[in-house]
Amino acid sequence: MDGAVAEVTVEPDGAGALLVAWQIEGPDIAVDVSAGPTPEAVDHAHSVTVRAGTHSVRLDGLGPGRHYVSVAPAGSGPGLVAAERRLPFEGVTNFRDLGGYLTAGGGRTRWGLVFRADALHRFTAADLALYERLGMRVVYDLRGDLEREARPNPMPSVQLALLSRVREEGVASDRSGESAHDGERFLREIYKGMLEHAGPLIGRLLTGLTDPDGLPAVFHCAGGKDRTGLTAALLLELVGVARDDVLDDYELTARYRRREHQEDSFEHLVAGGVAPEAAASMLGAPRWAMEETLEELDEAYGGVEAYLTGPAGMAAADLDALRARLVNR
Repeated sequence: MDGAVAEVTVEPDGAGALLVAWQIEGPDIAVDVSAGPTPEAVDHAHSVTVRAGTHSVRLDGLGPGRHYVSVAPAGSGPGLVAAERRLPFEGVTNFRDLGGYLTAGGGRTRWGLVFRADALHRFTAADLALYERLGMRVVYDLRGDLEREARPNPMPSVQLALLSRVREEGVASDRSGESAHDGERFLREIYKGMLEHAGPLIGRLLTGLTDPDGLPAVFHCAGGKDRTGLTAALLLELVGVARDDVLDDYELTARYRRREHQEDSFEHLVAGGVAPEAAASMLGAPRWAMEETLEELDEAYGGVEAYLTGPAGMAAADLDALRARLVNR
């Protein structure tokens, strides 16, 4: 049996280059590494051939903008495509591509179509230039009215205030407790409330992704973690991404969301009466809180398909359309 490229990761090296790493299934093989401006391997130019036994390479001199990388057995043509999961913006630090996740049946979510993000008002001039090159067609703003008015987006956006009755526009400080665990528990209540009350808005967003002009799209809230996190989790569950990978994606906010970008959120929570320890933990991404929420999705609603065609009001045909558009078989 010939070797095959099983997984590819792309990370910045901090000096303008990309570190590309891959795994081989079966006998080790030499690979061709190529790069280009689109997720289509046919658009990529050959960068380097790497001998068998070496599973990483540094690509430099690629120039500005976003780059997709394909890794294929040497001489065999198009290979497995990957890109940086977090886009290298300056002011917005949690803007991520939902592509590249393995799905049931052996497919992968397509790169460059659906993104999740934190608040976009932090875009710098350089960020806006990079953003324009993404060809984004729709921006879904999941924040409430007060948040949007205080920090408006720099581009037209579809307003879907994805709030739970637990949280509304403020903070229920009497329910958030005092300890770090209390803060995490309150996050779990927020996620439960969104399942109960925000289904129709989630359904509108996901249905919008099936429109002919609905992609590429990005959905975001303030931190890109809670409202955005639940929406991303439901989408990834729908297209067949494994539960552990869905939870890994949720936890990535803890890696990419910088502390200085959370100071205003922390101060807002404390000013609303939340104890500092509880407020700090509410800014985290506790895996257990999302895990229990997805378990509730299974137990109380019958799973993601039943939830989306029930409380979220989606048509079964739209679920099939989402899978077809977002998964590369």
